[in-house]
Amino acid sequence: MTVSAALPDQPVLATRPDLTAIRLSGDEVRDFLNDILTAQIKTLDEATARPACLLTPQGRILFDMMVMVKTETVYLITQAEQAGPLAKRLMMYRLRRKIDISQPAEMQVGHLWGDGQAGVSVPEGGIAGNDGRHADLGRLVLFADTDGLPEPTNANDWQAMRISLGIPEGTTDLTPNRALMLEAGLHLLDAVDFDKGCYVGQEVTARTHYRGLVKRRLLPVASVAPLSPGQAIHRGEVAIGQTGSTAQLPDGRSVALASLRLDAVQAALAGDAELRAEEGQPLSIHIPDWMPPLPGFDEG
Repeated sequence: MTVSAALPDQPVLATRPDLTAIRLSGDEVRDFLNDILTAQIKTLDEATARPACLLTPQGRILFDMMVMVKTETVYLITQAEQAGPLAKRLMMYRLRRKIDISQPAEMQVGHLWGDGQAGVSVPEGGIAGNDGRHADLGRLVLFADTDGLPEPTNANDWQAMRISLGIPEGTTDLTPNRALMLEAGLHLLDAVDFDKGCYVGQEVTARTHYRGLVKRRLLPVASVAPLSPGQAIHRGEVAIGQTGSTAQLPDGRSVALASLRLDAVQAALAGDAELRAEEGQPLSIHIPDWMPPLPGFDEG
């Protein structure tokens, strides 16, 4: 069964008051971030918003973010509730480097998406970058005013698109100190550079990648009944996963991004097992086009 959300037929500005920006500037700021974040920052261009994470030394995700640059100033867009702890962690790693770390209160965060959004200009002083995770997510924008932008709307429809595409975001999908990059599929979304050298948590992440040790993945699941974050998912009597972020699709179904054991996914796709949420509602699984091959059973 297909899980999909439609693109708007005109440009839409989906505002994100739940997100905020951290601004970094100063000497060798790109080198500094490249040494600690998972993604490649040195070559990031001004037209792109790239996903990245800051990991623990054990390879667990502490903070996820989108990275944007304007000249030699770098912006990290992350959950508002995570911004303070992230800034504090960056200051710890900064040591004696002459790098200024601040939170620009005047900057709002949103997504320009829908048909024709590429032709919309961002107001002077704003920043826009194509979302490096998927083209259907449009452009990530930072703006202080909305002159020339479409009328702001909430991000409910954009979130339905993100979740139906299987793209994780925030602590609901990426539990701090627990989530792994490869289990979230972030290595396929340009959030990890395996060639750039060391960063915090690099050894564990690389070993997991090259040895194929992934046993779980985040995948979109849908139900005709409402879904909510944190619901257990069962195959028979066995719990094999849990829902993360959720949204409502245009056809009225609920969609969730769920962490699932890959053996259960294989059985469900083969028709050998049925997955249900803890309240008993049947779940269908969708594998987005960007995601295969899934480790262990979809190598071809």
